[in-house]
Amino acid sequence: MGEASRPLAFLDANVLAKPLTRSLIVYARDASGYRIGWSRYVEDQADRHLDARKAPVGVVRAAAGIELTPQGSAAESFAGTAEGDRQVLADAVAAGAAFLVTEDVDDFGEADLDSAGVSAVNPDLFLTVAATTDAYRAAVELMAAGMADPERTPEELHRRLGRQHPLAVAAHGSAFALEPEAPTHSPPAALFRGSRCLRCGQAASRLARGLCGACDDLRPDGHPGLRAQSPLCPALSGRCRPARPWPPGGRLGWQSCQSYRIDLALAV
Repeated sequence: MGEASRPLAFLDANVLAKPLTRSLIVYARDASGYRIGWSRYVEDQADRHLDARKAPVGVVRAAAGIELTPQGSAAESFAGTAEGDRQVLADAVAAGAAFLVTEDVDDFGEADLDSAGVSAVNPDLFLTVAATTDAYRAAVELMAAGMADPERTPEELHRRLGRQHPLAVAAHGSAFALEPEAPTHSPPAALFRGSRCLRCGQAASRLARGLCGACDDLRPDGHPGLRAQSPLCPALSGRCRPARPWPPGGRLGWQSCQSYRIDLALAV
């Protein structure tokens, strides 16, 4: 697949400002078959929220050989999107993005996304579906090699990533032997919005887990899809593990898709 034909994932500021999440997406991109990019507007937003001890996003971008995407126009036309995110969507459209990777999926209006031909996706779900297990393993190994304070082995980093990315760590669990740590963050209000399939990039009228019907049971590396592989929810995995509280100390367990605030359509 030529570089230009690979789908472009546009990264929002709340993804760029989290070095572990950003690095996973950046390092896994080539082996997984997607491109990434972001605009000056988004980069400036990310730098304002970045830990002062971390390198500016522009330094990371230059080291990775990523060019800024152009600024979009007519942001005000996306009336169904939160006002502060309209320029983000406009910039994603100007970049020719297929996907907008953001922690605030619910801030983007469904009608706006459909008209733009862009799907908004949480980074955890994006890494679960768009990244291959081999690419995930290589990314974690590369990240661990650069850690000095504290030092971590790839297995230890994989385990720790369970705090932020429980879906991706579960889907790529075969890469490392250690069980992941339990999630420590609140579950997202939405994981996916849009009509473009995360796997094949084709438009579909109804997407479960961001996948069209043809792609629903296969990951890009040929491994079973979310329904067969994820241990987080019985409706996703097709089997039940012994119930555990989620979030830690809570009482939801894995009783239903609502324990991870995933749309009940996922159980179909």
